[in-house]
Order: sequence, then C-alpha cells, then structure tokens
Amino acid sequence: MIKEIKTYKLCYEGINEERDALAIKGLAEHPMEIVVSKIETSDGHIGYGESLAYGCSDAVQVTIEKILKPLLLKEDEELIEHLWDKMYKATLRFGRRGIVIAGISGVDIALWDIMGKKTKKPIYKLLGGSKRKIKAYITGGYYSEKKDIEKLREEEAYYVKMGFNGVKVKIGAKSMEEDMERLRSVREAVGENVKIAVDANNVYTFYEALEMGRKLENLGIWFFEEPIQTDYLDLSARLTEELEIPIAGYETAYTRWEFYEIMRKRAVDIVQTDAMWTGGISEMIKIGNMAKVMGFPLIPHYSAGGISLVANLHVAAALGTEWIEMHLRKNDLRDKIFEESIEIDSGRLVVPDRPGLGLTLREEIFDEYRCNS
Repeated sequence: MIKEIKTYKLCYEGINEERDALAIKGLAEHPMEIVVSKIETSDGHIGYGESLAYGCSDAVQVTIEKILKPLLLKEDEELIEHLWDKMYKATLRFGRRGIVIAGISGVDIALWDIMGKKTKKPIYKLLGGSKRKIKAYITGGYYSEKKDIEKLREEEAYYVKMGFNGVKVKIGAKSMEEDMERLRSVREAVGENVKIAVDANNVYTFYEALEMGRKLENLGIWFFEEPIQTDYLDLSARLTEELEIPIAGYETAYTRWEFYEIMRKRAVDIVQTDAMWTGGISEMIKIGNMAKVMGFPLIPHYSAGGISLVANLHVAAALGTEWIEMHLRKNDLRDKIFEESIEIDSGRLVVPDRPGLGLTLREEIFDEYRCNS
C-alpha cells in the first residue's frame, strides 16, 4: 500500500552558458531543474521518479502533491497500470499534455522502481528485455560566445575519442550558411564513419526546414531532429515525404495518443520520446511497441537528470533499441545524484542489473541541490 509521496525540486546552477536555438531566439530558457518523486510503501519499499520541470518545477510539484497524491495514497503500489489510468482519467479536463503528464511521469517511474525492488529484478527484465549495452550518441555542439568553430571541432572530436560513434549538433540559431560551415567542420573533425545528427529545436518554418534539409542531405547527415513546431504534423509529414534525410521527433509530444497521430500521419521517420514527460515508463513502453507495430525506429530522448536517463535506458533495453541519446555537459543532477556511476563501455550505456532502476539515490541531494525559490 502507498503510504507517502514526497516531492523535491532540485536545481543545478553550474550548467554553462551554452544554448540551443530556441533559447537564443528568446522563446525558451531551460534551467537545469527537475522534480523528484519519492514514494514509500507500508512495507518499507521506496521508489524514485523524475519529472520534466524546465522552468515549471513549482507547478509540477503542486500537481503531484495536491492532485495526484490524494488519488494514490492507500492504493496498491503494484497496480501500476490501474494507477496510471486513475491519474490520467482524473485529470482529463485539464491534463493530457504538459505539466500534468510530467507529474504522472515521475510518479510512474517511482512505482516501477518499487516494483523492481520488491521483485528483486531490474526494470528492463520486468518489461521483458534482455539487451545490456546500448549505443549512445552524444548531443553537443551547443551555441556559445566562447565556442568558435575550432572549439566545436575539439568538442566533437573528444566525444569520438571517448568511443562514441554518433554525435548531434544544435542548429537553427545562426544562418543556414553558418550552420553548414559548422557542420562541415565537425565532419572533418570526426571523420566519415561517425554519424552526425542535427537538432533545430522546432525553430524553422516549413520552407526553412525544407531548404535546410536539402543542404543537410548533401552532407550525409544522419537525421534532422524537430525541424518545425511539434503541432504542425501535416507539414512535418510533407518534410518526411519530400526529404531523403530522416526526420526525427517529437520529444515534446505526450502520451500514446499524440504519438499515434505522429506515426499515423508519418510525420517522422524516427520516433523520439522520454519517460520524464511522456507519461513515464508505462507510457514510453506503449509508444515504443506501437512504433514497432507501425515500422518506426525509436531513439529515446534525454536532457535532464540521472533518474530519467536510467529510466529511458531500461525501456530502451526492453524495446531492443539500437541507440539512445546522452549528454556530457556538466550536470550534477545526472552525475552526482547516485552513489554509483552510470556505466559507459566503449560508447555504450550499460543497463543497471540491480533491482528497480538499479542505482542508489543519494538522499543528501535533496538538501545539496534544493531549489532556492
């Protein structure tokens, strides 16, 4: 039985000044903050989950504490599907996307963590998975006044030297000619055998994306992520039809229903989703299996704390995905949140094999990284 649910707003102030196109254009700033849900059962088991909280941690925390928690207390923690449906249906009038689904996501991850600990199995095995190491591509190439093309080359070459065979570079904040110059420089630095993807973070218009996509094709870019606003699915479908370069997205979509529309319209060639905001592990596995049925590869997205990265890793292992996204920007909410390190072996992330999420959360982080406001 669920005895208590507590939430913690965690912020990391040490992230550097690097920005993506969306931030540079003044449309969004992404402070490094997460909301961690801690669920305790009457028999002493504890699970942890992470929710998306880019600039909205107050709202996410209130949603969990005031709306979701009363629905869950004294419920059987093992009935994860039932509890997901209960939360979703109770919030239909004001949820279905955004902050409410982010809150549900963190709760759901925590419930899976508990289930794994109770059964003494890692989550990926509960989901039927077997794959233990998954290739990671490194998202870097952010814009910065301190990063000229030579520093960009050094950054991407460093990732390859570490053993990663895929990288992703941010585009969209500079002119197309300047971004193409950056990408040509990266190609020279990493060689022909390393996959290079790009991410526009939704900033292009349809015609800009079409023009840029044709330029990217000439450079042999791996995939073109979130070229336009997520809501324009018909236009995104036109891009997938007119461009040879695969269109990837949309991490900013929520739940199986929205992803069904994305896939039904063939608005992408590669599906990207993230447990911390799509509805948790329960929903991400459904989206992944739907992608299998409809013939789409899935590459999990990642951008925030360590709990969501590990949750995505378990789902990726269960689905048998080939790739997963990883960042190496300085981020204590990823690197110092657990007692153990997230293991990397020759450019592959190793799925933890201990019960639940498989890593031990440091309780001290709730004080060390508590948000000041």
